[in-house]
Amino acid sequence: MNVEIETKETYLLEKPPWALQVLPNTPNQFELTYQNQPLYLGQLEVFNNGVLLDISNVTWRFRQKQQRIEQWCQLRHSDTLSVNMNYYFHQDALVIEYLARNSVPTRLDIRHNIQSLTVESWDTTSPAPTLNPKQLKRQRNGMPSDFLSQTEKTDFFREAFSATQWIVLNKM
Repeated sequence: MNVEIETKETYLLEKPPWALQVLPNTPNQFELTYQNQPLYLGQLEVFNNGVLLDISNVTWRFRQKQQRIEQWCQLRHSDTLSVNMNYYFHQDALVIEYLARNSVPTRLDIRHNIQSLTVESWDTTSPAPTLNPKQLKRQRNGMPSDFLSQTEKTDFFREAFSATQWIVLNKM
């Protein structure tokens, strides 16, 4: 399979007045801006069996096409963990899809921790949008390892983690 891998200084998605920026030199985070002002920072967190993994030295690959940024890596811990993320705007939300595969039965969890940034130079005539918990939505799409307690057969088992995270923008 021939995969076209891009190398850019910035991966940018825009849905005015919103923009998402992912930088290859800080691949574990993204910045969400409103009217060119940085408002939110998303910090990637990868958990294995409840333990936060160190992903600071992971080599990430990127591809951008049709209003979508794809980001993926191979992470080594007890075995190789393959992580893939897709960022895109859909209707009035920023959507982040997560997919991970691991050959070792584990409890994976992947998400971005979203933080509000302080905006010192914001125009006071139109206040900065604020983020409330109702605008952050997250859904895990099942845990294949849930069947392990019901069966003894784990031959050729591959854990597959899937989740989706939304930041609803229209209520800001």
